Amino acid sequence: MKQNKYDDPTFFASYSQMARSIGGLDAAGEWPAFRQMLPPLRDKNVLDLGCGYGWHCRYARSQQARSVVGVDISEKMIARARESTSDPAIEYRQLAIEDI
Repeated sequence: MKQNKYDDPTFFASYSQMARSIGGLDAAGEWPAFRQMLPPLRDKNVLDLGCGYGWHCRYARSQQARSVVGVDISEKMIARARESTSDPAIEYRQLAIEDI
């Protein structure tokens, strides 16, 4: 079932003020444990489902991933990710995960 609360203006405004929205991966409490579970990304093609602001996409490229595709249902999230990314090896697609 497709759900998209992030394009609700009130919800998005509140989400934008969260520490993880401002500070990125280092401000996300789960990031240290999650990072340890990731394999080496060098020369990998990465798919980030529910990419939000694109923090993980940019991290993957910083770890020499060959290419990254970030997918999110939210128009607002994809717009923010695109605004924050200048790397041509990262592509963002507004798409529901169920539609992949």
